[in-house]
Amino acid sequence: MSSQIFLKTSQDIELFQGYPKFDQINTTAQQEIVSLNEGKKQTNVIASTLSPCGRFLAYSTKNSLKVFHSESLETLLFSIDLKDVYDLQFSPAGNFLNTWQRPAVDDPNDKNVKIWYLNKEFSENADINPVYEYQYKSQNSWALQFSKLDTYAIKLFLKEIRIIKLERDNVKFNFDQPYATLPQPPEGQPFSTYLISPAEFPTIATFIPEKSGKPAQLTIWPINEGKIVKKIATKSFFKADSCQLKWNPQGNAVLCLAITDFDAQNKSYYGENTLYLLSFQGVNGTLGSNSVRVSLTNGPVHDFTWSPTSRQFGVIAGYMPATISFFDLRGNVVHSLPQQSKNTMLFSPTGKYILIGGFGNLQGSVEILDRHNKFKSIAKFEATNTSVCKWSPGGEFIMTATTSPRLRVDNGLKIWHVTGSLIFNKEYKELLKVDWRYPCPFKLINGSDYIVKEFSIKDTVLEEMNDKLDPKLGKNQLQIHPSAVGVVVKKKPASSGSGKSGGGYKPPHARRAAANGGQRVVPGYTPPPGSGNQKNKKQNAQTSPKSSTSTISPEEKKIRSLVKKLKAIETLKERQKNGDKLEITQVQKIGTEESVRESLEALGWKDEH
Repeated sequence: MSSQIFLKTSQDIELFQGYPKFDQINTTAQQEIVSLNEGKKQTNVIASTLSPCGRFLAYSTKNSLKVFHSESLETLLFSIDLKDVYDLQFSPAGNFLNTWQRPAVDDPNDKNVKIWYLNKEFSENADINPVYEYQYKSQNSWALQFSKLDTYAIKLFLKEIRIIKLERDNVKFNFDQPYATLPQPPEGQPFSTYLISPAEFPTIATFIPEKSGKPAQLTIWPINEGKIVKKIATKSFFKADSCQLKWNPQGNAVLCLAITDFDAQNKSYYGENTLYLLSFQGVNGTLGSNSVRVSLTNGPVHDFTWSPTSRQFGVIAGYMPATISFFDLRGNVVHSLPQQSKNTMLFSPTGKYILIGGFGNLQGSVEILDRHNKFKSIAKFEATNTSVCKWSPGGEFIMTATTSPRLRVDNGLKIWHVTGSLIFNKEYKELLKVDWRYPCPFKLINGSDYIVKEFSIKDTVLEEMNDKLDPKLGKNQLQIHPSAVGVVVKKKPASSGSGKSGGGYKPPHARRAAANGGQRVVPGYTPPPGSGNQKNKKQNAQTSPKSSTSTISPEEKKIRSLVKKLKAIETLKERQKNGDKLEITQVQKIGTEESVRESLEALGWKDEH
């Protein structure tokens, strides 16, 4: 059974079980919303969100805030009277819920941001109070930043960034006596952007924009008790009015997309983009650091993202058709794809697959690459008008959706298998939000379904969770949901070219005529024996004796490839038995025998020996 799917429509909140049934779950949250909407045309749910750990669902109405938990989100954790909550955000480990209310006009000291602690028991009659609150009028960048396991919280004050350390048993947000402080440069611009790393022992990346002839600065700082002075890595550069920061999952490298408000060459409405990479080795850079400018083709950067392995990242850049490249931690190109009209790149959670898509003002074409097989293309499909695209937590399914207000027509949800097969489809009059519900990776206290006992995350636990969530299925083993049966995946024609015979656009009747030796094809008409069309077919059969190989299915090709690998592994095992010294890569290849056999069995192959 794969992960649950969370949806918010204009009428209610819905939760669906994952593959293969996709049954709707009747949650308490949905029942309460339905009761609120009796006699009304539209729900009054303002904001809603799932916690990253999958333990909680929170939503706000005009007058209240509600939090639910349990396997099907049927248990109400608490409900409090809180007006005009327009934004919600959970901390990475799900222990804290941040709420942003519309600032009160009549109270200049109104503390409209509140932090709620959830990793504890809530009694029915006890008063529920926030653990911290402050004023922040803008709805942009209003929430506190937390470390991966909620052990640190950071907040930007007037002249410094303050870091506090959070204890499990005694949670206190005392920014007046912080654990560490990071002061802004004495003679320079203040920090405009900062981001804490997702490492278990985190660091902080800060950005200072260019101004008055002084270059912009990107810096990585350690989190040490007291005043932070020593830098782990730094990079100075020009042409940077603002930036986007992205840490790799391991927390030892950060990408900075520097953005200018205007393009000096007057080629782009969105300004100029430059990508920089800062990385370090060892604890707080004890083994050295590296800072480089990533070499990209001219033009805007459409997307850049890290691999879950943290060792590589991908970039889509340049004018359409764009260049798609993959880099290592030193900024060197390890692989490039042919130029194509794509603007989205998503690695699967396991890192095995890479999704390359063209969404927004592009036609919605999607291609899936196998990272473990030299970036080989394994599937292509069309997902037109897609505004949301996400991998499932187990990395075997893909969600695409058309949501409002991005598009107010053809709203709906589609679930695809990694082989490109559509397995679930649901249409809505108005779909506002959609997401996967991630499983909780932490160890819970006995008898509780939401209080965490141990926050350490082990790779073995994650691997077991992925195997449990998303079954590894071949294309022939998929169960297609009735909602997807008969759904035609729309495909747009290729863009018109120069009109030359080298590959420009041809209308359908011209393509059919070319395929039949120049003879026009009339629907419902069969040419008589001996006609030009039949002669061409006969000649093609005589001149192409190998044409029968084109009938081999992709599954058969995959089986052939895997069988070839299996024979090579058996040869290496024989050499190992005979006492031959094997290379490390050859020993590693022998270790893949089990996974190769499992892949063959999934494709229906059986060992005859």
